[in-house]
Amino acid sequence: MKYKIFLCDLTGERCDPKELSRSLCAEAVNAYCRMEGMEAAVKPQDFLEEEGGKPYLEGNPVHFNVSHSGLLWLCMAGEAPCGIDIQQEKDCSYEKIAARHFNEDEQNYIKREGLSGFFRLWTMREAYGKYTGQGFYGDMPSFIGEDGEPVRDVSGAYIREIEIGDGIYCAYCTGGEDDEIQFIG
Repeated sequence: MKYKIFLCDLTGERCDPKELSRSLCAEAVNAYCRMEGMEAAVKPQDFLEEEGGKPYLEGNPVHFNVSHSGLLWLCMAGEAPCGIDIQQEKDCSYEKIAARHFNEDEQNYIKREGLSGFFRLWTMREAYGKYTGQGFYGDMPSFIGEDGEPVRDVSGAYIREIEIGDGIYCAYCTGGEDDEIQFIG
């Protein structure tokens, strides 16, 4: 399958990224459609949400997902379901959070890797939850393999990380190991 990931740095924007997200998402989906030779005239008010909060467009074949953290915003659009997450590293009670939301193997990885390990696993889990539509708190498989390291193949889904910058963690999830990903931004 083919996907495009659109990155927008909102530095200098004078509004809340959440408020801007629907407009940016409409622009990204329209750009994806143009690049793929499809007609589209998606407007911000066209977006609907599934019960779990995942956005969708009724009657539009494009699958997409969005994420933002701080002043960075992403939209992944493609031919099939996808999930994406971005997080900017910040101090938090990551061991307490991990104890509530992560399994024992994941907690051990986080204890070994610290804050960066926490954010790596968080973005992977978030991208997977968005891909499946269950969200972060849905039924989650383990994201740690027998070797104690993060896995890329999880229950028939494929998770990949994107390097964006120091202290910025990003992962996306699709259904194909060899999906074609184009990064725009």
